Amino acid sequence: MIKIKKIISGILEVNCYIIYDSDTLHAVIVDPGQDGNKVINEIEKNSLVPEMLINTHGHYDHVLSDDQIRLRFSIPLAIAKEDSYMLTDANKNCSSLVAIPTTVKNAEIFLEDNQEIKLSFTSFKTISTPGHTKGGICLLFDGFLLTGDTLFAGTIGRTDLGGGDYQEMLNSLKRLKELNPSLIIYPGHGSISTLANELKHNPYIASL
Repeated sequence: MIKIKKIISGILEVNCYIIYDSDTLHAVIVDPGQDGNKVINEIEKNSLVPEMLINTHGHYDHVLSDDQIRLRFSIPLAIAKEDSYMLTDANKNCSSLVAIPTTVKNAEIFLEDNQEIKLSFTSFKTISTPGHTKGGICLLFDGFLLTGDTLFAGTIGRTDLGGGDYQEMLNSLKRLKELNPSLIIYPGHGSISTLANELKHNPYIASL
């Protein structure tokens, strides 16, 4: 059975998700954020076996512990090709804006739109959702969607940083609007929701 563990990481309270199989204990980690030790402790406490690390986009608050996680578990990092340059540039990942200029090593896997990724215990599809960044992605699993900083409960990600574009964000939301409304939404910040609830109450996507 697939289960999801949410860990709130760092001062900007990024939602890190550990998606795992309760039978095999194999897992995938999404957006570890700043608190790598917290993520590692959760994985080791539950004897999980990570297979991959994924960033939904390249901003510093989502990627700061990428190298720590990769080193500890000897797993590859995946990110959309369009955001890969942000990992190695403190100005592009915005860490220089908060006086903690930080970079991480580039990813081993570059994800593309509509790509299906098969792990030993599950599979998911990447959906390109530029707007917050050029290479923002959502991850579509069976029954749930990780939306990164594209779609939040009641709002959307900001579009005023480098690589952000409000019109692209609206186009991305239109894509999400076509998905199954029963999907559970796991955003990059804030509370969990459903697509049906966002289509009804979130003004940014409901009005499209």
